Amino acid sequence: MVICCYTEINEKWTESELYDKLKLLPEPLQIEAMRKQLWIDRQLSVTGKLLIKELLVGLGVEHLSLKDIRYSGYRRPSFDSPIDFNIAHSENYVICCGTDKGRVGVDIEQIKPIELDDYLDYFTSDEWQIIRENGDPFDRFYEFWTRKEAVVKAIGTGLQAPLSSIDVSSDKVVDHHITYHIKKLSIAKGYQCHLASTEPVDFVKLQPVLF
Repeated sequence: MVICCYTEINEKWTESELYDKLKLLPEPLQIEAMRKQLWIDRQLSVTGKLLIKELLVGLGVEHLSLKDIRYSGYRRPSFDSPIDFNIAHSENYVICCGTDKGRVGVDIEQIKPIELDDYLDYFTSDEWQIIRENGDPFDRFYEFWTRKEAVVKAIGTGLQAPLSSIDVSSDKVVDHHITYHIKKLSIAKGYQCHLASTEPVDFVKLQPVLF
């Protein structure tokens, strides 16, 4: 089963609201959030952790909590458990996807104009051809970008290989003999969002959450 919990931050919390939500986190995660300089970054940090709690409930997991989160040498958060999860955010949206089988990665990006030539080294020649021939090259760019990022985050070893070596023009990517299945997630208009999973995914439960 794959569940993706997501939320949109529409307004700044009051100091009281922030304090109440911080109390729901273990002390190390509270400290991590409060180190953020901007209010939006604090809320994104807190919200991401609260979405993990929602995810565990959705998966019916009672033996794990935020205190059980561990970090790999590449700073990828995980549990010492078959449960795997990944978090992404862009602008005011935060999403947390998790599964009880295999590994997952997720990425979300707001679609906005950029200088495409600045990213030439991140895509294969075939990908660039598809991007530039599209009626909306920015939409296709972010489609491919979030696909790549989702795969990289599922792999979990950082950018050891250049992004241009990961061709996401199809819905399957093979890396070190492991197949990653890519699925588009419809979260909000004006955003591209993709999930990558080591297990084939026919259905993803999208669960909006209000805080």
